[in-house]
Amino acid sequence: MDSLQLLKELTLAAGISGHEGDVTEIIKKKLGAMKNSTDRMGNITFTKPGKDGGKKILFIAHQDEIGFIVADIMPEGFLKIHNIGGWDPNTLLSSPVDIINNAGEKIPGIIGSVPVHFQTGVVKGPNIPAMFIDIGANDAAEVTDVFGIELGAAVIPVTRFHYVKQTDRLFSKAFDDRVGVATLIDMGLRIMDKKLDNTIYLCGSVQEEVGTRGAMAVAGYTDADLCIVLEGAPADDIPGIPGSSQTCVGKGAHLRLFDPTLIVPKVLKDKIIGIARELEIPVQPTVRRGGGTDGRQIHTANHGIPTIVLGVPVRFAHSHNCHISLFDYRNLVDLCVALAEKL
Repeated sequence: MDSLQLLKELTLAAGISGHEGDVTEIIKKKLGAMKNSTDRMGNITFTKPGKDGGKKILFIAHQDEIGFIVADIMPEGFLKIHNIGGWDPNTLLSSPVDIINNAGEKIPGIIGSVPVHFQTGVVKGPNIPAMFIDIGANDAAEVTDVFGIELGAAVIPVTRFHYVKQTDRLFSKAFDDRVGVATLIDMGLRIMDKKLDNTIYLCGSVQEEVGTRGAMAVAGYTDADLCIVLEGAPADDIPGIPGSSQTCVGKGAHLRLFDPTLIVPKVLKDKIIGIARELEIPVQPTVRRGGGTDGRQIHTANHGIPTIVLGVPVRFAHSHNCHISLFDYRNLVDLCVALAEKL
């Protein structure tokens, strides 16, 4: 499969938390030959059976991205928004968005900003409750009657997918976590016809960005013996980040040892690093003081499921425009295929 086109299709798809259907359809289309099931929250799981008595390994990546919903329609025709997931307000003013209307159409809009000509005194930093979207409507009636937009409509960031040929880099939105979803697809296609000892589950979860809610449902019914969480991991190799860089773009797959929601068992960490070294796959062990993943739910399920987070470093995560390296992505896929075969 052309990974470049796969990542383009996935990142440009609309799929904020609770509205992941378009992403699910892409996964189904790509992995259609593999047995799958969908639960009532929208989590989808593909199964590659192994030998009787083999272990069951769950690879999980969340389908949703951060965005907004329409929280109010102002008399003048502007839209007030509420954030879905964590945003830095400083990244938002004048940004383009699409509002998904009742017919499923994308209505373009702009997050408004006050021109410098009208600013006096000290300008306060932006905050989301004060923001509004301009879609070109004259009043509230046009918003609903002409544009077909109602309260609760999904609001999606708009960006341009760009491939930097000189350095094998990509710019787009939603690498958190469409890069994990792409990994599920690429590795699924590579193991589909292999005979494995382990049974492999490939799960696209939902609503991770609003509290790992989909993974909570998965944790309630999974019989996995081991879990690999696949993430778009925020890179820390840019100016202004305190401390040393541990997750750098272009230096291999992210391998998380700790975050406030998950402590990785040493035996699992050692085993995976050993396999990576054996195959000369570069990995970047990382300790995170903040954040969390679907692993927070999975590792406490049943009698406890040993869990680790692997990922692709993502610069400028949780913004309209993010940056990854295809080198890191390919190494993550190679490592996941090896883990399916060797763990």
